[in-house]
Amino acid sequence: MKKSILLILTAVSLLFVSCSTISVASSIAGDLGLIDKNVAKSISTASTSLGKAMEEITPEQEYYIGRAVAGTILEKYNVYNSAKMQKYLNEICSAIVINSDKPVLYKGYYVAILDTDEVNAFATSGGHILVSRGLLQCAKSEDALAAVLSHEIAHIQLQHSIKAIKSSRATSAILQTAGTAVTLYNNANDKDILSGFDDSISDIISTMVESGYSKQQEFDADSKALSLMAQAGYNPNAMKSMLDLLKEKEKGQTSGFSKTHPSPESREKNLQDQYDAYQEKTYDSSRVARFNKIKSLL
Repeated sequence: MKKSILLILTAVSLLFVSCSTISVASSIAGDLGLIDKNVAKSISTASTSLGKAMEEITPEQEYYIGRAVAGTILEKYNVYNSAKMQKYLNEICSAIVINSDKPVLYKGYYVAILDTDEVNAFATSGGHILVSRGLLQCAKSEDALAAVLSHEIAHIQLQHSIKAIKSSRATSAILQTAGTAVTLYNNANDKDILSGFDDSISDIISTMVESGYSKQQEFDADSKALSLMAQAGYNPNAMKSMLDLLKEKEKGQTSGFSKTHPSPESREKNLQDQYDAYQEKTYDSSRVARFNKIKSLL
């Protein structure tokens, strides 16, 4: 028995080399009665999970995953119907991404407004940027709006949602491989041990929408946002004023940004030494006039 366990565990360790081959081989071994069929099924399941963990996610897949996330969000919120405001935000977004190191996505970047007073924003791997009306109302300048959009664009360009999926796949694969070893020792008596470890993108979507990205990912998005703003000609210091406004807006709130983002105080602390790397820019008068005209639409 120990020898067979060693052989099977060796096979499992080779899943990273040839997952599909091991999956087929284990199925054949189970059919021939060389190993218990439940054990064969466990090995096949683990190999499939490891195979998924190793797969690269294509730009097309990024888009469709992102579209699923956006669809989940839009089940909760209505879209604010203002063609002028939406066009304005998409023009700011275009100015930011065209000057970035990732100006093109599979189906491009797209900004929509969520019709809610809640202060929140979301970004998906597909390039969908969803910003609440409540968050837009906090902005006091076009540069502040650019800070909000740059932060969300940074999430997309840093592939934070894709990394979350890859991490979840890898965790699931490790758990299933460990579960296979337990199944071997128990002679498949615990045949249901793997049932709770299935990788589910829908679960990841739910986690992203309800919990948001990690604190470090939020900090990284803020840092990249400063760079994106500077490259597009916006004032990176507008991020600071936007965080100050969010600090006041979020007092006593338990939803929106306060639920899915680190506190504005911690974000400000993370950025406090980074502003010096960028030259202070004055607020362009044409942008001021344009912003004041559009802001009335909210």
